[in-house]
Amino acid sequence: MRFSAQSSMAGAAKLTVLFTTLLSVAQGVPFSTKIHKKTSLILIDIQNDFITGSLNNSRAPAILPKVHHLLDTHEWPLIVASQDWHPIGHISFASTHPGKQPGGTVNTTFLDTPVKQETQSLTADHCVPGTWGSEIETGVQTRLHNLEGYRTTVNYIKKAQDHKVDSYSAFADNQYHRFTTLDSELKLHGVETIVVTGLITNACVRGTCIDGVKLGYEVVLLEDATETLSQEIKDKAIEELKGWGVQVMNMTDWEAANPTGQKFALQKEL
Repeated sequence: MRFSAQSSMAGAAKLTVLFTTLLSVAQGVPFSTKIHKKTSLILIDIQNDFITGSLNNSRAPAILPKVHHLLDTHEWPLIVASQDWHPIGHISFASTHPGKQPGGTVNTTFLDTPVKQETQSLTADHCVPGTWGSEIETGVQTRLHNLEGYRTTVNYIKKAQDHKVDSYSAFADNQYHRFTTLDSELKLHGVETIVVTGLITNACVRGTCIDGVKLGYEVVLLEDATETLSQEIKDKAIEELKGWGVQVMNMTDWEAANPTGQKFALQKEL
């Protein structure tokens, strides 16, 4: 029997799809139905302290099924998960400032420009390394572990490690004193678009989206995969981000539009 080069290549492609599917099942990793080229999924601070821990937020758990879905059914060249990683005595902790309470503020001096000050919001202690609160939510972390080294690259950004300055954005601290490796990692993987999710909309999600725009990325915010303390606060943050040029979409519309994804069907026959 004679086979053409074209039929041989087609057969090899089908075998590759079948093998990938079987390997996915064996490793407990759902088979992706969409591949996103030049696009990175950014998971902002989906940590226990921001969900049910010291900064518990009753609205936060609603995003988890959305984030799980993005990890289960989409394939990305790079996934980035940021984590607040505060040392004891961090400037954002009310406990660091005698007489201050969570919800208050203090004026802080810029590290590089002592004559310049900024207002620092104060919270309860949170996301201290080695604590349960600093860990990524179990469902998200399990999926990331399953994907690492198999289907995608997963990069963890631990931010706000300097006790003297806070860091909302996953790209840099609030004073742009130090930058993380996020921008260089995105460029290394040829990423042009970032899809942002996580906690909380008006702080770390906001900062990451704005810095992404400043650095020249196309930024998509999935509004039903991010949350904050109230709908009013969320709506205000989203309107500001739209003004920066961020594309704000709910996940259903984003998947329907499929701006960067590529669908393919699993071939049943070999």
